[in-house]
Amino acid sequence: MKKLAAALAVAAMMTATMNACAAGLESGAAAAPPAGVPTATAPGGYSATTLRLTGPGYELDVPQVSGGTEIARNAFNAAMRGRAQQWIDQVEQTFTLKPGAGQVTYLGSRAISSLFVISTYSEGAAHPNNAYESYVVDARTGNEITLRDLFTDLNCGLNLLADQAAIEVPKSRAGDSYSKSGIEAVEYNYRLWLATPGGMEIHFGEIASHAAGDIVITVPWSKLDSALKPGIRDIVSG
Repeated sequence: MKKLAAALAVAAMMTATMNACAAGLESGAAAAPPAGVPTATAPGGYSATTLRLTGPGYELDVPQVSGGTEIARNAFNAAMRGRAQQWIDQVEQTFTLKPGAGQVTYLGSRAISSLFVISTYSEGAAHPNNAYESYVVDARTGNEITLRDLFTDLNCGLNLLADQAAIEVPKSRAGDSYSKSGIEAVEYNYRLWLATPGGMEIHFGEIASHAAGDIVITVPWSKLDSALKPGIRDIVSG
């Protein structure tokens, strides 16, 4: 009951703050965590949950956290709620949203990161398509951690990531049949990343075929050490 009350309080606060669509409904009750989400409380005191948003043309389960520090919890929850609202604002009679498969949240003692998956459908399309949003936050301060926060020199970091992607992507479901432009050393290709103890988990989306789905690799932090800013590895790998 305490978790339910806390989640309801967070949902109410974000609704007032972000002026959510009046026609929609949102429930702060914790839904079952998506596959891959740890249900136990993480070392930083955080637990993963979701916020159900429903309205005309959409139904979404937005990644959220409870526990931990108030500043980081509120920052993460508001950011993910904001990403959901950007998609909700695009809903129209011929464009609808549903929860997508593959959503995951990583709860570290010093970083929280989540992949938010939205299944989109346009009337007349052969099948729905997945859209992706990711967010990484410092679990102590609530500050977002971006690619530019990771690397001393962004271009150097992107080149290292592209080199690793050229090795790892062919080992994935993509095989050798993937768009080479999808792993080039440009910031857009590596925007969907998550902080995990084992390394930087990168989601490329459908760079091969729809059947292959989201192509995912994990680059060990040790492969990026030469380009990482001092001290950042301790945060993102914790």
